[in-house]
Amino acid sequence: MKKSFAQFVSVALISFVAFGIVWGLSHLKIIESLEATTFDLRQIAFAPETTASPDIVMIWLDEQTMKELPYRSPVPRDFLTVLNDKLLEAEPKIIAYDIFFKDPSFPNLDLELASSLSNGPVYAVMPMRPDGRVDFPLPLFREAIDGVGLADLPFNPFDSVVRSARYEFKTDIGKTPTFAALIFERAIGMSPAKIIGDRSSWPQLGPLRLTPFKNETGDIFVRFAGPPSKIGAKTNAFKVFSANMAVQGMIPAGWLKDKIVMVGAAYEDLEDAYLTPYFARLTNFERMNGVEIHANILSNLLTRQYYYTFENWQVFAFAALFIILATLAAISFSPFRSCLVLSGEILMILTVAVLSFKFGAVVTPVVMPCVGAITSYGLGLGLKALTEGRQKKWIKGVFTQYVPPTVVEHLILHPELIKLGGESRTITSLFTDIASFTSISERLEPQILVKFLNEYLSMMNSILFKYGGTIDKYEGDAVIAFFNAPLDVQNHEMAAVRSAIEIQNASYEISKRWESICGRSVVTRVGINTGPAVVGNMGSNERFDYTAIGDTVNLASRLEGANKFYGTRVMAGEATVKNIENTVIVRPLDRVRVKGKTEPILIYEIMGYVGDPDFEPARRLSEQFLQAFRKFEARELDEALRMLGETLRIYNEDRPSKELMKRIANAKEDPKWDMVTELNSK
Repeated sequence: MKKSFAQFVSVALISFVAFGIVWGLSHLKIIESLEATTFDLRQIAFAPETTASPDIVMIWLDEQTMKELPYRSPVPRDFLTVLNDKLLEAEPKIIAYDIFFKDPSFPNLDLELASSLSNGPVYAVMPMRPDGRVDFPLPLFREAIDGVGLADLPFNPFDSVVRSARYEFKTDIGKTPTFAALIFERAIGMSPAKIIGDRSSWPQLGPLRLTPFKNETGDIFVRFAGPPSKIGAKTNAFKVFSANMAVQGMIPAGWLKDKIVMVGAAYEDLEDAYLTPYFARLTNFERMNGVEIHANILSNLLTRQYYYTFENWQVFAFAALFIILATLAAISFSPFRSCLVLSGEILMILTVAVLSFKFGAVVTPVVMPCVGAITSYGLGLGLKALTEGRQKKWIKGVFTQYVPPTVVEHLILHPELIKLGGESRTITSLFTDIASFTSISERLEPQILVKFLNEYLSMMNSILFKYGGTIDKYEGDAVIAFFNAPLDVQNHEMAAVRSAIEIQNASYEISKRWESICGRSVVTRVGINTGPAVVGNMGSNERFDYTAIGDTVNLASRLEGANKFYGTRVMAGEATVKNIENTVIVRPLDRVRVKGKTEPILIYEIMGYVGDPDFEPARRLSEQFLQAFRKFEARELDEALRMLGETLRIYNEDRPSKELMKRIANAKEDPKWDMVTELNSK
């Protein structure tokens, strides 16, 4: 009886803690991103049958069409005039242009197009800036068309995939409808909010009523009718034609009469194409043109086909059920049997997710219940492990200081790994240092300095552990770490870069608390490099450290110090950058030659994440700088100098631009210079 009560208390306590962890994790973007990935897999492999609205026809400005035009941006207005006239002849219900009409062209051509647009039910898109301001079309076009809707779509910030639709955004002119919402309302005479918000039309699962809304902002999943279309493909969900065909009168009027004709760009060098759940090997990694995404959203509204999901409290109730079951199994059974129970739970979660999606268009939660079950299972096993022997305690005591908990657990299972010697591995080495730390240390009393360093290093330690880093050592204010040893870290280059960016944010937070005490801002410089190194436990039999040595580590150290010369905060070597270029904003800084080496390497500044609005100014700066840098390397020095002048007019404090100007001056003075900087000191 006493044992049963103790077991009940243990199950209740662990379940409560696990639920708290799950609740905390639910606020992390990575959980949302993982759930989104499961949605992608379901969309590709188990999508329910979805019929595209036959009332939608797309006319694409495809590559073949654009090749025959004299220029591409803006789309020649005389061509659009002819296209619009041809479409109007077919008497469509609506012509919807997924084209911005905000830039002027030749005045006479603009007037002719405006005149043509005024002859029919024509609508267009407009962009919204990050601050909520909208860019209306030019006044003559705005007066000619019947309305404008926002082109914007809610992106996933982790992977930039379009999975959701929103029917209005808050802008500087108030609540503004999106493009698809505007077209639907003008075509049907009812707003999307009224149609979708009708609770009586929502399906019911026992006592639960499912909702099409995935969050409080009114987003809903886009129920794509199929993968990205191609002109002429038999598998297209929608009817798609080339703009050239329309202009040449090759599309029968009956195919367009009373249809919603959506006109948009689809040529190769355009940026109006986005990742969708169909961006995978099965679809040859095709992006979907923006106009087709709008067509899918509009089709969902016209055909009343949606994906449904659970409300938040239902998701947590679902997770709580599996948390309790997993805790019971971990406490009551042997590790093997409880593992079988856990596997059965996860299999059940996945099976329900697949079947409900395929046959009911219901997006059931996967990640939260799985995380909850796994977390509670782990906590249950952990309770059993409290009485394990000295060896495990010794391992934890030694290794917890410089490797993440997952690595410690691995070493507990494999204590034979704790021995002298090393192995050659490809790692990403990371060095950090506080700028002008000497002046900070001289200003502070010893007790205050220790308090500052403890807070600072604890935060650095947490960030590095978060991304799977191994702490090599602390040297005063400096932190030396590496990734991908002793255990593999997937995409360790990106893990190191994410750590570096988060370290910058942490330094900013620390600086706000300590700047007045330290007498200066707390600025952390970071050097990152990827390559081979020897890693292992090195030292004596009585005392050793798990460390890494080699040129890779040395260069990371030099790059950290080189930040001071270039005026940067995070610098990385060429080997690191080549594996993160599409995810992270970078710019080349210089070609350098390290002491003792003959081959120069290209070094880069890490500036932020691609697609993150907070780093948009950094992206623009990197693009401008890159153009000048390429001119410099091509020895077009005057042109490079001119470009840098333009850059510095906007970013007048940009040190890398100023340093590049100095190297341009050196190159002019010494035409024989190989344009490589000797990096001889840290």
